[in-house]
Amino acid sequence: MREDSDASDNSSPSLGDLVMPRRPSGVPYDEGDDYDARALLEENGLSEDRDELIRLLDSGIGILQAAAARTLGAQGERTAIEQLRRLAADLDVEETARVQAAYALARMDVDGARQLILELLRLPAEASPGPLQAAAALARLGDPIGFEVVRRSLESANPVTAMIACKQIFAFAPLDGRPLASGGKVDLYDAFRRALSRPERNIVGEARAQLVALDTEQARTILAADPGGL
Repeated sequence: MREDSDASDNSSPSLGDLVMPRRPSGVPYDEGDDYDARALLEENGLSEDRDELIRLLDSGIGILQAAAARTLGAQGERTAIEQLRRLAADLDVEETARVQAAYALARMDVDGARQLILELLRLPAEASPGPLQAAAALARLGDPIGFEVVRRSLESANPVTAMIACKQIFAFAPLDGRPLASGGKVDLYDAFRRALSRPERNIVGEARAQLVALDTEQARTILAADPGGL
């Protein structure tokens, strides 16, 4: 942790004391990650004030760093660009926080931000949520390059990896049918079928929730074919 960590410790909760809020129903799925970041801050007595968010980037607590970075990006807070750059490039920081810092920069069209996300995408998906979250970040920026990482991870022997992959599928909805440089195309509904074929109830439930939110003809057809889930 950095030298300013003592100051941050006086006003930031410790990792063990963090309250993890549940997302309520009614939050639009495509706004969920931004909502979750703000809710985490609010539930733990932290504000969305610019200076508070920038301070949290140096908190040494990955989940708070990620939430702060995500919120700064959503706010388009360009005064935080240098701090976000440092966080995104810091190899000692949790990859989830690095992804959110890089994505925040990309949302503000900062040069080099996409390259930072691409570097995180290339890391092993079984070792960290970072590459899968990087895939979704790129998808939100209009780049489908990470789709194969998500699709492969849906068949992981590790249910945690598969669940993280499942949570990223929705980001590819606007890119369905787009060609991939590696060959093939983004097949959104194939990804959902892979998720629905998993034995884990939570993964199936997550996939079904996304299909309900999509509310397309194909989504409704898939749900109708298995109305009860597991």
